[in-house]
Amino acid sequence: MHTKYLFSFLICTLLAFSTLPAQDADQRMDLDACIQYALSNNRQIQNSRFDEYIAQARVKEIQSAGYPQINGSADLQYFAALPTSILPGIFNTQQELVTVDGITFPVTKLDPETFQPIPGDPVALEFGFPWQSTLGFQANQLVFDGTFFLGLKAARAYVDLSKINTQRTQEEIALNVSKAYYQALITQEQINLIEANLNRITKLFDETNILNQNGFVEKIDVDRLRISKTNLELEKSKLERFAALSINLLKFQMGMPITETITMTEKAIELTEQPDFQLDLSSFDPNNRVEYSLLKSQRALETYNLKRYKVGYYPSLYAFGSYQWNAQRGEFNLFNTDEQWFPIAVFGLQLNVPIFDGFRKQAQSEQSRLTLKKIDNQMDILQQSIQLELTNTQTTLLNAFQNLEAYQRNAELARKVFEVSQIKYKEGVGASLEVNEAESQLKQAESAYLSGLFEYLMAKLDWQKANGEFSKYHQEKE
Repeated sequence: MHTKYLFSFLICTLLAFSTLPAQDADQRMDLDACIQYALSNNRQIQNSRFDEYIAQARVKEIQSAGYPQINGSADLQYFAALPTSILPGIFNTQQELVTVDGITFPVTKLDPETFQPIPGDPVALEFGFPWQSTLGFQANQLVFDGTFFLGLKAARAYVDLSKINTQRTQEEIALNVSKAYYQALITQEQINLIEANLNRITKLFDETNILNQNGFVEKIDVDRLRISKTNLELEKSKLERFAALSINLLKFQMGMPITETITMTEKAIELTEQPDFQLDLSSFDPNNRVEYSLLKSQRALETYNLKRYKVGYYPSLYAFGSYQWNAQRGEFNLFNTDEQWFPIAVFGLQLNVPIFDGFRKQAQSEQSRLTLKKIDNQMDILQQSIQLELTNTQTTLLNAFQNLEAYQRNAELARKVFEVSQIKYKEGVGASLEVNEAESQLKQAESAYLSGLFEYLMAKLDWQKANGEFSKYHQEKE
């Protein structure tokens, strides 16, 4: 092939491969990486962020009341029937015709004594023009209102409360991811143990089958091992399906698409360690717990609420102004620049003085005071429950670790017993029943060990949560 065509062929091939859809790479992640991924992608945390933005927008909404409020207005009216006003009969409408120098004109009757017009009947007159229009601007400015400034402080405190709610959501997500991660690890450990047992039984089954074919062992020995092998295969298949569900649950808690693939880089046994802590309840700071911070923020909000009701007794002062142009026409010629528009301007102050509201603010203040007392009680109850939780989780963690050590020793001992029974059986000094019983005991010991390992990991999470260690996962929004 000519060099020029070969070069063109290589370019086209590279371009074709570059346009293929990228395949999802297997992501290798430890527990901390999974949590960090969740903090950036979990929908619940994103919704908590939205609540923060909503609270910040609420502050701006309240701030807007302190700025000038300016509005423009325009109206056009057509009076099909003009308003009628009734005027008293100041002038007598009875007139007589008088002719002077050949000219006739009406003359109102006069009182001969006072030479004044004689009062007559009321007169109905129409005033105005059928076409009327007004253009103008109105402005209002808050000068003083105590409730406005307290409301602004309360709104800012609400922003702080929304941030603490986000922190609580972050802690909950970190805890849920940790639980799902540990569950997936334990399931994988179960699969590994089943595979190890299956390899041993398969090897023993193959050896026993050969011995049976050579007439050294009975067929019932082969059948017993075949049953054990089949049960292990079924259990492995079930665990593999459960492992896939566990991984999917982990990805769900992380906010990761189910179609992506991840591989956990840690082993469950690597996450166990001897608990080393001295519990001193008097030195524990309840502020390390996000629940306590939430109650403190709620109390601050209610304090502003109480102050707002008290300030509601103070007067409020507003400034206002209005400037308008008015036009009245006998016909529709409002856009005729030769016709005049008449200005109207007014400026002033409005003072509102609360006098009596039926004891409404007094009742509101009483409700707020009682709510503050309730929050104080809730803070005391929470502090006591935290102390109880610390004590209980410490005891549970210590017990779980001691149980785990015992289960681990039993599993190692059961494994040695199984190996010895295998050796005895191969050398012809042991029975197959002994091997089956040792294999059953080994499975039970390993299952107990994995259950103890899972209980230890859950107890460890409960202790970390009680101690406020999940607060390290608080992340400020970018």
